[in-house]
Amino acid sequence: MAVILLVIVLIVVVIWAVVAGLRGLARYQKRTEAIVHEVEEHEVEALRYRVPTGQDPAAVVAALSQEGYTAVRDSHADAADIMVVCPAGVDRERAHVRAVIQHAAGIDLEGHDMPGHEVRFVDEEQHR
Repeated sequence: MAVILLVIVLIVVVIWAVVAGLRGLARYQKRTEAIVHEVEEHEVEALRYRVPTGQDPAAVVAALSQEGYTAVRDSHADAADIMVVCPAGVDRERAHVRAVIQHAAGIDLEGHDMPGHEVRFVDEEQHR
């Protein structure tokens, strides 16, 4: 009897965890979509950083978030792009965002430093 009760409790806990996780994911996706929409409609300025192959995009987002930036992965982009909202404007924020990505998030997927890692934003690549 105790084993059956334990199994039922475990099933309820697992179901609750799955539902909570799905709700959290839905809120994150809704927030991300809202930010991407605001940037695309030019309501806010943002830098777009194309994460090079091998770099950990989660480390980039985390480092920027720790510095107070809103940074999200752009699910509409073909490549692994991260949009960084720049409330003061891209020209005023560019150097600081670059420094954060270069120093705090310049690691690969295995956690090692990325040698020769130059941070370039999408708008800079278009002018090359």
